[in-house]
Amino acid sequence: MAQTAPDEDTNPSIACPTSGGFQNNNTRNVDISNPDNVGTVDDRTCYADYYETNVYNNTWGAYNITFNSNHWDAPNTLQPRIERSLPRSQETGVGSFARFTGTLRILEAGNTGTFGSTGSYFMQTKGKHTGGGGPNDPAICLYLARPVYGTDTNGNQVQVSFDIWREQINFRGGSGAAGRTEVFLRNVLKDEIVDIVLEVGFRQDPNDPNLKIHYSDATIGGQVFNWNIPEPERGIESGIRYGVYRVKGGRAQMRWANTTYQRVEIPDNNTQPTTDIVRIKNVATGEYLTSSGSSIVASTSGSGSDKEWEITASGVANSNYFNIDSQVRGVIRFTGGSSSPSLVSTNFAPPNTDTDKIWTVIENTDGTFTFETRNLNRYLYHDTNNTITHSANLDDRSKWIVESTTLSTDDFVKSGIKVYPNPAVDSFTISMENVNGASVQIYNLLGKLIYQTVSSESKFYVNNMDKFDSGIYLVKVVGTNNEIYHTKLIVR
Repeated sequence: MAQTAPDEDTNPSIACPTSGGFQNNNTRNVDISNPDNVGTVDDRTCYADYYETNVYNNTWGAYNITFNSNHWDAPNTLQPRIERSLPRSQETGVGSFARFTGTLRILEAGNTGTFGSTGSYFMQTKGKHTGGGGPNDPAICLYLARPVYGTDTNGNQVQVSFDIWREQINFRGGSGAAGRTEVFLRNVLKDEIVDIVLEVGFRQDPNDPNLKIHYSDATIGGQVFNWNIPEPERGIESGIRYGVYRVKGGRAQMRWANTTYQRVEIPDNNTQPTTDIVRIKNVATGEYLTSSGSSIVASTSGSGSDKEWEITASGVANSNYFNIDSQVRGVIRFTGGSSSPSLVSTNFAPPNTDTDKIWTVIENTDGTFTFETRNLNRYLYHDTNNTITHSANLDDRSKWIVESTTLSTDDFVKSGIKVYPNPAVDSFTISMENVNGASVQIYNLLGKLIYQTVSSESKFYVNNMDKFDSGIYLVKVVGTNNEIYHTKLIVR
């Protein structure tokens, strides 16, 4: 049976005072001197200002808002709130995060009599993203308290507990029924002292070292509720707000104590090195893929910029599709089907997401590559009539050797980074003079991460070559001061 909290606002009127004492038309940062709660106040209510109480042997920040009390924004647009904003983590490297802790008591939440519009938010994760979509400062997920009713000592229906929901985006910038999903987390009692931890940041994807996860992890009263944010590659920051926000009917009251905030910013130095410029030679014929005007032809010679290509990521979200980009024109387009297959050297630059210009690159066990038209089971092919086309046949004419345009590694060594022996067969050593505590990543020519490690030594030895097929690899070393070095490794 619910009781009135010792610091609960029980005023029967939810209207803003006629005196205008909480109007604050000149600033939204309305705070007290030396507040116990961390962060900068965003006050958009004329009902009350932030104040503090002392109950349960603690100091509590009081956040009270009422229906229709947002005097700051245009009528019928944004909801009332008293929230505290915290400086955001502006980096997206693995290990970057913003972390908030506090102790919460929920005394009252908004109620309209309709499920969807009932409830008030007590904290949210924020973060801007690339590629447009949604508001300028979008919410990523919001934590919502919906009241559950029971009887008081007089038999009246009152709020006795609160169901906690996570309102999470389905895609970047998502809002409304199509753009967000609500997930039930747990129930807490009215005036229950609940410890809160909320962390939003970037971690490595355990299933693919080339990818990272943007996460919003919450612990509410000892129960853990982790969630991975969609489209992590578009996220550019991690932020948190807390207090009270949204009341579409009645009043909302939150009390916060013991608040702390920490952020860590690590630059994203795990981006893949620039793809190499390569020649592409057919296994069966030994002839080179060549751009000749708008045509794709074969050449017995590998010299000349018309035989030079870059295999670059297409930009198609959540895919491993590539563009094959000529150094003298643009990306290759495939047309027709089994009856009239053809290739066109276009003027379109990468990245290009058009479905007739994206390829799946298959690395064969012998170190060669096969290029599939999207996922259509047709492959880049040097036909017996000497045309370059796409075919359903899988044989040596659909296999290609990718050659670096620069086979000497010496020109690529920078400032004390050496790999030896080079070419390598069974093992190799990376020497890093004056670059202690380095992160090392090794990629194949397509930008796929093959090997990574962190070493505190000036040199280290690699003798497990299981992941290294014959070919050329790009070595990237990131030093303790975020200096970046590149060199090349050849594996025989």
